[in-house]
Amino acid sequence: MLTTLHERLQKLRRDPRAQPWHLMLRYGLGGGADSRSFVWLAPPGAAEHILHRMHNGLLLLQPASAELRAPVSEAALGPRLAALRQIHKIPIQVNESPEQEEPGSIDLPSRTVPQFQALANGTVAVGLDIGGTGMKCCAADGERILAKASSPTWPEGEQGIESLIRRARDLIAQVSQGHRVGSIGIGFASPMGIDGSVTSLSTVMQKRLGDVRVLDGFASQVSQGLCSGPTALFNDLTNLGRHLSGQGKRRLLRLQVGTSFGGCWIDADGTVNPSELGRLIIDAGPSPRLHTYLPIQGAMKRYLSGLGVGERLAELMGHPVSAWDSGYVLADLLASGDPRGQAVCDWIGHLLFGVIAEAQVFLGGLRHVEVGGSMLQGATGRRVREAVQPRAEALIDAPDFRIATNPGFDGALAAARAPLLGTPLRGMRRLSRR
Repeated sequence: MLTTLHERLQKLRRDPRAQPWHLMLRYGLGGGADSRSFVWLAPPGAAEHILHRMHNGLLLLQPASAELRAPVSEAALGPRLAALRQIHKIPIQVNESPEQEEPGSIDLPSRTVPQFQALANGTVAVGLDIGGTGMKCCAADGERILAKASSPTWPEGEQGIESLIRRARDLIAQVSQGHRVGSIGIGFASPMGIDGSVTSLSTVMQKRLGDVRVLDGFASQVSQGLCSGPTALFNDLTNLGRHLSGQGKRRLLRLQVGTSFGGCWIDADGTVNPSELGRLIIDAGPSPRLHTYLPIQGAMKRYLSGLGVGERLAELMGHPVSAWDSGYVLADLLASGDPRGQAVCDWIGHLLFGVIAEAQVFLGGLRHVEVGGSMLQGATGRRVREAVQPRAEALIDAPDFRIATNPGFDGALAAARAPLLGTPLRGMRRLSRR
């Protein structure tokens, strides 16, 4: 079993050589800017693990700048610090700034819940969830799914924006048969601005679509002639967060296992904060996997994703397992009583515990963690929940953990509701690919 970053740092803080490492994150410019401070105990030689945790904090909280007061010089942090600066593209100082008192704050849950707009009588809301591997679509009446359909995002030989638009329209027509479409929401698996524009493409989408500019006007092209009301395009995990926020969920970390690993955090006031959690570093063992394109090791993209689970299954089964097939293979192992299925669920549970432990360090007041994704349907989700709960409950002020109600089509349902909901949304700062 791998060693999570939380477990490694818990051990290091008890080392007799441990000294304080102080991280300050600032959210604006000047002395009056809001800030948050964190202190960890670790030996001077533990810089790698402290910088991994610092990376996780920058990822989850997205500050404007950061300062690390360390028991070692900046030169001793070497290439790992350079990589951190290259990935996050914000000012990161080491042992340079004067001590500043952290401003006090009061964090109270919001008393208001954003309201959904009502659709015209006789119409349905349609949601399309476009992931790197599969597309899911549903027609919904409120929280009730009336019809659903799915297909691979990129069937063999398919590529280009025209192909994507054509097949998206086919799925919408399929689920809306016999209904009048009042709105269409689209969740898309790539980083996006709060205005609905795609800022850059994920690795999979870039290979199939090329230039990000081909997505200009994508939502209107998909919905043309199919919808009588509003349409919207959002990041897929942001859709999920907005949907849950609209239900009144607060202090919730929403995670998704799919082509990659993603998530969002719903604050006490209902604001949705999306994050690229596929880059969250969890594995602090001796042989962490290398991220697919970033100079970081032990990040979730290579673990809790179709690719990562496929790699773990291949290790146990002695033959390759593709990202597309990994969820099906795992379900078949569990159905047949093969102990390798339970071993993979325990591995997933241990990783999710690592994510929860890291999130608890930085997300003040974390109360709930929910994880979804098609892979977690049925027995797989139940076994994973059983693997996570005892570990998570051992944490101080442990949040409750659950598998999403409908892990296969929750993204499509959230997309269906997206054009009808007003929820505070904080934009995501895109991290560098190099």
